[in-house]
Amino acid sequence: MYDNDTFSLDNLPSLDASPAEKDRQWRTWAAHEIQRRVLLAQYILDGLVSSASGNPPSTRHAANRLGLPCDESLFEASTADEWLVKMRSQPKQDICFRDIFNSLFLPVDMGRLPEHTLTSFSLRVILEGVQSLVSDSTDGPSVGVPTQSEVRRALAQVHESITKNKISESETLEALLRWHSICLDAAADSSMLCRHICARYNIPQHVLGGSKSLKAGMDLVAWAKTEDARRALLHAVAIQDIVEQLPRGRAHVLHMPGSLFAAATVYSVFSLAGHTTVNLPRVIDWKDVLFTEVDPCVILGDLAGTSAGSSTTRRFVRGEKLSGSGYESLTRNLFYELNSMQKLFRCLSSQWGLAHDMEALLNSWISLCH
Repeated sequence: MYDNDTFSLDNLPSLDASPAEKDRQWRTWAAHEIQRRVLLAQYILDGLVSSASGNPPSTRHAANRLGLPCDESLFEASTADEWLVKMRSQPKQDICFRDIFNSLFLPVDMGRLPEHTLTSFSLRVILEGVQSLVSDSTDGPSVGVPTQSEVRRALAQVHESITKNKISESETLEALLRWHSICLDAAADSSMLCRHICARYNIPQHVLGGSKSLKAGMDLVAWAKTEDARRALLHAVAIQDIVEQLPRGRAHVLHMPGSLFAAATVYSVFSLAGHTTVNLPRVIDWKDVLFTEVDPCVILGDLAGTSAGSSTTRRFVRGEKLSGSGYESLTRNLFYELNSMQKLFRCLSSQWGLAHDMEALLNSWISLCH
């Protein structure tokens, strides 16, 4: 299956070749492209199954040596002649996903995603690769695994790539939805939070798999006052906002139920801890959410004279009280938002059976908050 070399532009038939020859080459190219996309889809599914099951991914995503999928307009060509014209206008792509992952973890002054146009499909594969590294680094340093600081810097680069690449508005929102859920889990293991809530209040749950053991000594009330909790909350709010912006016809997106449930879990922890009303930054700088003040890139930024340390976002993360006048913050009632999420899960249940179980669990948590 991995014997899938990039189709060489040298093999393209000329424009005046016979229809039979052009059709043969088109079908050969299409077979290779479909084969590559099927494999890449398995990487995406592997990442999502890993997140939901609590198990490690079945393969090393960062070692993926498959080339990037082609542009969607090229893949959707309906005739050999249309394909041939579009192929001749395509820039040469000689990069694989392994190269991209390597570039994400170069030293601070070197690392940056290669200047290639990434499709929505490519961004999804990259996101699941980074998610696998987040999962590997959650429990502390391991041999051959990037540090949490390096993973955060990679996430910042992926965010920049999502916002700069020329994909549709809906595809951008879907990519950002997955990005925020990965960042949320980088700050706080949402499945662990879910299991702690259910264990604390004797609520059975069959939504998330993984180890049944709980983190020793974890106090959810104390956790809700930490910087990581506030980081997770900002990502949770962004997830809810994106889900509400997406057209209902996009409810089939694979990671939507899990992302929304992670956000609901964070809301529930804050509500149960007595923080139902919070003042959030009106404008959020996601780099200031991601990075801690001891990350190398933040230190370099301070040396360069930036004012990142005094931004509204970083002040919120540190736990400083924001002005309630409205020009720098806005107030969010998390208990009210949990009830809004109930309705979102009800809508999602027409596409996802799992959303029924998520809604039932959320109902139990909401009843505890009354």
